[in-house]
Amino acid sequence: MRIVIAGGGQIGQGLARALAADHEVFVIDHDPAVADVFQSLDVEFLLGSGTSEDVLARADMARADFFVAATGLDEVNIVACAIANRLGHPQTICLVSRADFLDAQGGPGGLGAFGVNRVIWPEAQLAADIERTVTAPGAIDAEVFAGGVVRLLEYRLAADSPLTAAPVSRLRMPRGSLIVAMKRGGLISVPRGHTQLAAGDKIILMGTPEAMSEVETLLNPGRTGGRLEVTIIGGGDVGLQLARRLEAMPTCDLRILERDPARGALLAAELTRTLVLNGDGTDLEFLESEHVGGSDVLVSVIDNDERNLLASLLGRQLGVPKIITRVSRPSNLRLFERVGIDVAISARGAAVASILDQIAGGTTSLLAVVEHGEARVFELTLGPTFEPRQLKDIGTAEDAIIAAILHANHAVVPRGEDRIGPGDRILVFATREAADRVRQYFLRGTP
Repeated sequence: MRIVIAGGGQIGQGLARALAADHEVFVIDHDPAVADVFQSLDVEFLLGSGTSEDVLARADMARADFFVAATGLDEVNIVACAIANRLGHPQTICLVSRADFLDAQGGPGGLGAFGVNRVIWPEAQLAADIERTVTAPGAIDAEVFAGGVVRLLEYRLAADSPLTAAPVSRLRMPRGSLIVAMKRGGLISVPRGHTQLAAGDKIILMGTPEAMSEVETLLNPGRTGGRLEVTIIGGGDVGLQLARRLEAMPTCDLRILERDPARGALLAAELTRTLVLNGDGTDLEFLESEHVGGSDVLVSVIDNDERNLLASLLGRQLGVPKIITRVSRPSNLRLFERVGIDVAISARGAAVASILDQIAGGTTSLLAVVEHGEARVFELTLGPTFEPRQLKDIGTAEDAIIAAILHANHAVVPRGEDRIGPGDRILVFATREAADRVRQYFLRGTP
């Protein structure tokens, strides 16, 4: 497909990296310095404005399948979508920074008149991602696929984890769940039957909602079913959106720490079950006086990486068992994890994942980028030439696994004896290196 991206910032870069291998990608930006970022990618960079008809015409907008407006200015994104819609008939995705542009269902609302098909508010996407992780006991990542019929959970194994007791083939996992990946020593791979998991490993599991609830109980028997105390540091857009979501959970006790009194007053007026406290989340004495160390989860979503890191490290020092931190600069993601932050997550990553979910490559659709780009989850429909066979007879790449077979309103986590054939929809987990080979194998029906 031909995909045109207006804006070469962090979101534009993330999209280009994810899409360049399988699609014809054009990136438009007015800053010549941005061009250097894309030199190593198989994309065409056009210098100019996304609101210029001449520049969009050079990207052959008449033949474009998708247009993504991802500049830093809402108004520019809206106008760019309108012009792209006039020059062709692409599906348009517009990024915005305020809730004003969304209707009650999160749709384009009045922007539909400008030719906008989908509106994405990265901060709201980030809040949704954080909510899933907050509400998954012990998990350091959580995703939902295929309309909710498949869940993904990621854990770091403790020394006494039941998953370290025997090789993978001998573990008594809940039926409908599957260990799809492990990460050890910075390397991610798909475990096999003989693989022995160890303390400190990161593992990724996928399965049906019922099975994954059993997994949560298995890995965190003491944390399921009780009340959840959550402290949010930072009452900006992300903090407010997250609090609104968590207030819908009757078992969640929630408080926000916000140092700006005026913003705190706004939060208090907007939220009904949240305790709003005026204070600095990077002040150790303040955190101690409010007994933040007694929280089950601390979420730091200040719009500043350095202050987020400090607040998170203070929360860890006070004994909070689960720390989730917003990261603005992608280069800081691994740094935050290395110093002990359980979950480091970015608005850019949330937005990129949401956009990728909208861009289906024919019969294949990239649903998620996992572990900072080291692995992929994608859905594909087997082509008419695919020879039916049992999973145990499929010779896919070593670092890939079929996580689920999708039906109209449910999913089956397959075993080796299950068969797949033409027309079947499947969810596949694969490392970055194996992803392209896996797509080719299933779509062509040959190794």
